[in-house]
Amino acid sequence: MTRSERALLLSLAEEIILHLRNRLAEIENLHPRESALGIATFQERLRHIEELHDSVKNEHERSA
Repeated sequence: MTRSERALLLSLAEEIILHLRNRLAEIENLHPRESALGIATFQERLRHIEELHDSVKNEHERSA
């Protein structure tokens, strides 16, 4: 994978993470108690994506 391809994927991942964070905030505000399990699952999935993003970003920065 080229640097520009990796940079593009990182940019897309950042946009997706921002979208998911906003969606999570909306869910929490609409149904804070009723959907606690759904919120927790969503948060865990978002954390996993963020960890993967951070790992790739750090690797990209080291190789630059």
